[in-house]
Amino acid sequence: MITRTLMRTLTGRMTRRARILLYAEQRIERLWRDTDPYDGNAVQEFSERAAEVMISAQQQVVSLTTATQLRYWDEVGVSFDFVPNVPDDVRLFGTRESDYVSPKTISVNGKPSDRLPTSEIFNRPAREYRAKVAAGMDPAKALEISVNRAKIYVGTNVALAERETTFQILDEGSRQTPDFLGWRRVIHPEASTTGVCGLCLAASDRIYSRDKLKPIHDHCCCEVLPVTQDNDPGDELNQQDLANLYDLAGGTAAKHLGEVHYKIDEHGELGPVLVPPRKKYTVPHFTIQDIVQPNESEPVDLDALVPVGV
Repeated sequence: MITRTLMRTLTGRMTRRARILLYAEQRIERLWRDTDPYDGNAVQEFSERAAEVMISAQQQVVSLTTATQLRYWDEVGVSFDFVPNVPDDVRLFGTRESDYVSPKTISVNGKPSDRLPTSEIFNRPAREYRAKVAAGMDPAKALEISVNRAKIYVGTNVALAERETTFQILDEGSRQTPDFLGWRRVIHPEASTTGVCGLCLAASDRIYSRDKLKPIHDHCCCEVLPVTQDNDPGDELNQQDLANLYDLAGGTAAKHLGEVHYKIDEHGELGPVLVPPRKKYTVPHFTIQDIVQPNESEPVDLDALVPVGV
């Protein structure tokens, strides 16, 4: 059942998350614009300071996600306390060789895990900037591209910290009740100016088991809600949003949604990601203003890294 408390929690989380993300993006953008991409010491200082900002944002998101997820469990009749163990370095060290960095082995819930140091990803804007300028691109344009890339790193790291927190709480929640069935992806068409991604809509109609991490993609606003034998509030929320879209667009939204397919790829650094079934497939976005919009960016290309196994 959808309660007022659940709705307040959902909308409040999205607002606070957006503020955390925006603050981190703005701080890191200012730091990067003040950095000389050709000065190795300056780039190193930027990467370290940007990592501090990033880790602070991740920790805030972990706290926010913990509070909201425990509230979601309350809503399905399961109450418990839990403090997740989410490391500062949220990216996995990929299988590909790197000349720039070595894996950082840490313990996560008693198990060793090879992680990519957070400062490493903020060395990448400088490398990208220098490569583009060397290839003949206007330095001003190369700078804007590198700024945008840094913002993508921020958004992705926030999503990874959020996902790891959610996964640990789902794991604990499954031990608290025999009625736990899994989790559901809940769409937020109101939370994005470009609308909810067709991949998310297509992936929201199933229940995922506890051991399945939420596949992410760029600018994803989806929420994760637990499902028990007697409660599936996420399904009710999704059905309401779909009904609103269909009412406003007639059969247009239903027609296009029926054409949307997705698959899950395993990314060497980010884990599971949602991708279109074909590389050049145009992913529609569904909004209340304009039901189908072309996706201007590549939803697969979270960090301009090729998923393994593709």
